[in-house]
This record gives sequence, C-alpha cells and structure tokens, in this order.
Amino acid sequence: MVESEAAETGLDSYAGFLAEYPKTGPGTRGGDMLRRYWHPLCLSNDLKDLPYPVRMLGEDLVAFRTAEGKVGLLGARCPHRCASLEYGQIVAKGIQCSYHGWTFDRTGHCTAMPLEPANTPLKAEVKQPWYPTHEWGGFVWCYMGLDKQNPPPLPKLDLLARTDGKVTLQRGIILPGPEGTPVVVEPVDIRNYNYLAFLENFVDMGHIYALHMILPPNLPEDLRPYCDLSVDTDWHRTQHRAIETDWGIKAVVVHNTANPEVKFVNTFSVAMPIYYRFSGLGARQADFCDDRRESGGVIRIIDDKHFELIRVSLVREGNYRGRAGSFYGKSAPGTPQTMAMRGALPPKPYDRRKYPAWEGNIVLEDLVIQESQGPIPPRESEHLATSDAGVALLRRVWRQSIANVANGLPPKTIVTDNAGVFDVDTFKGFAKASDIELGPRNMPSSRDGRGLIRDDAGRLVFA
Repeated sequence: MVESEAAETGLDSYAGFLAEYPKTGPGTRGGDMLRRYWHPLCLSNDLKDLPYPVRMLGEDLVAFRTAEGKVGLLGARCPHRCASLEYGQIVAKGIQCSYHGWTFDRTGHCTAMPLEPANTPLKAEVKQPWYPTHEWGGFVWCYMGLDKQNPPPLPKLDLLARTDGKVTLQRGIILPGPEGTPVVVEPVDIRNYNYLAFLENFVDMGHIYALHMILPPNLPEDLRPYCDLSVDTDWHRTQHRAIETDWGIKAVVVHNTANPEVKFVNTFSVAMPIYYRFSGLGARQADFCDDRRESGGVIRIIDDKHFELIRVSLVREGNYRGRAGSFYGKSAPGTPQTMAMRGALPPKPYDRRKYPAWEGNIVLEDLVIQESQGPIPPRESEHLATSDAGVALLRRVWRQSIANVANGLPPKTIVTDNAGVFDVDTFKGFAKASDIELGPRNMPSSRDGRGLIRDDAGRLVFA
C-alpha cells in the first residue's frame, strides 16, 4: 500500500491501526472489514415461531423464520414510529409490526400499511434495513456487507462438514460437576470485552506454558498410560512458529521428547475472521497423547465490547471421552452462576477478587485474564516480545485486510475446495522429526482414523 493510500485510510501508523483494529460497528474501518465475511447469527433451532432479537456488529436486528420456513433479518426498529419488531407478528412472507401493522418482507420492502390509503406512495418509499442469511451446519449465518444483493458464497468450516463422528454445537459454558455430570454454568457464553482479546489469546501459544501451567497437570488415570510425560515443556527448547495460511493463521509448537527422532506437535488456528480451531481433549492442562478431539468454535461478534462463543466439537469412535476434575462449586443464593466456576483449589475467605480461586480451570483462566485486560485493551501501552509471534501475525493480517477494504480491495479470502469447504490445520500428536513441515500447508488431518489412541496391535484403546 502506497503512503498516500495509507494516510487516507488512517492506517499510516501503528497507532492509527490500533485505534481501528477493535472496531466492529458500521462505518468504521474494522467494522467494514468484518462485514465482508459471513457471520454466525444464531443456531438454526433458535428460530421458532417468535421474532428473535439479536445484536450483531453494533447493530440491533431482529431475525425470524416465516411460515414458509425462510429466515429473514431486519433492522430492529419499525421505520414508522420506532417500535421494536421483536414484538412483531410473523406472517407468511415476513414480519408485521404490532403497533400499526406495517409489514415487511425478508428484503425490507414494505408490503402492507393497513391504516393508510390503499394507493399511498409511502409504501414504496419506505425500506427497512435487511441482510441476507444462509442456513448450514446447524447455524444461521448472515452477511452484512454492502454487496448484500450478491454476497460471496459461505465458506464451510471443515468441522461442521465432517460425517465421521458426532458433531456437537455447544452454546454456553458446560463443565463437569461434583458427580462428574454436566453442569450448565451459563446458558450463553457472552464475554464483556472485545473479540480480539480472545483471538489474540488463542494464537498466543506461550500463555499455555505460563497461565495454564500455574498448577501442575492433572491427567485422568485411564489416560495417563497413553501420555508421554517425557515431552519437554521448557519453552526455550521448543520450536514456535506463527504461519499465514490460505484460510487465516496457525500457531505451532514442536516439543522434544525422550526419543530424539520423535517430536510432539500442537497447533492452534484462527480462520478469518471468527473461527478458532484446535484438537485438545478438554482435560486439565497438557494431554501429551495422540488423541485428537476436533474442537473449536465460532465467535458471534455483538459489538466493540461484547461477543459470544459457540463451541463446536467432533467426537469419533475411539476418541477419549473422559474429563478431568470438577470445576463447579456451590455459591450463595443470588450469586451469578459464572461466579460459581472455580479452579482446582478451595477459595480463601479473604479473597475479595471477582474470580477467587480461579487457577486450574482452563475456561476460567482464559476468561479471567482476558477480561482483566479491559473491554478494549490499551494496546498502545504494550511491549510485544518474541513469544508474541502469533499475536503480531494476526495483527498484520487484520491490518492488511482493513487497509484493503478501505481501498476498495477484498480482505484476506478463505480458499475452499470445490464443495466450498475449507480445512483448518489442527495437528496435535507425535510425529517423526523428518515428517514435520512448518509451513502454510496443513499437517495430516484426523480423517481416516488418524488421531486416535491405539494399542501395539493397532486396536482402538477407547472404542
């Protein structure tokens, strides 16, 4: 990008970029870039026979499923007297405002004004804001770009297209309780800070070796025999790479083991701009084994200071299905359920922090530290270091994409196959040193029975 173009976009300095980087609303550089991608609006089963209010990218909207089964997404306020369409009535081809009956189809055209003359020109003049939607993979997706009349195809996340196991969509925070049974800690997982704090944390592999190892690993006894505890977790003796790919970026760490010819590889990936992927077990801290439980999710960006996480996982025949520990404690009546999440140690009576005894619970550890950075972290005060390679690369990709859109060019695209699916690298497990390729190409996927724990005879241990 030439200097004059950069000055026009306000991205000529790093400080200028940091000011635009976390923005999500309409008419902002960051928000304009985000609007060039499809976003998760809700789960398909969220839309029933009532309007569904939802805030997306700083805009208040109402989604609905018509009597014909088609999904509409309109601005929340009726243009007549600003009543909310979330209290409207769903009709055959659209939604009717309950206040005076103005009715709109899925593309925002007003089709009825029952209290106005039959030939009123106002009906043709009024247009309600609208956005196209697409249902796939258990989600309703929306596209909020200016080219909404001809949106690009929806890139299909590999995890949602897999048929070799059970794909689960999890809304909210569900953790194992005192008896090992699932406990719904929060019905929705909405964070009160900017979405980029989550994405930057996700590609910051170094934090795993500090934050998530404050307490020593606590592996389930039935899994322990299949974990190689000789894996060297000293950060200074690992190989760490942040790599741009056809779909986003990946952060890879390669560990030494007792066998100099064998390495342990772990990969965390971010696909543009709201997908995060890995293949951990969900057990406490490290699980140095070959099991790959494909996991991750999508980020529903609400506005500059709020987002929702919706988790996605694939469990195949032979995946380890256990979890370690209980992270849910009893709380006083009236205490928000989030406060009942706890770490591995009992809370101290004099701990006055919002999240006491938080260490040892990966979900809570990440939430506490990310929230502590503030709704929008003061990144101009940071001092990035060598371990922040993933963060630095993510910012470079976002900066280039924001600048491209500001200059009439497309942001970073997601390259898909002929079926519109993109495969994300989530390689985790042991590999011969000679087979490891730290580059933009994906390491072997977990398809065809790979990434499962087997005995010496090749039989699945956890089948």
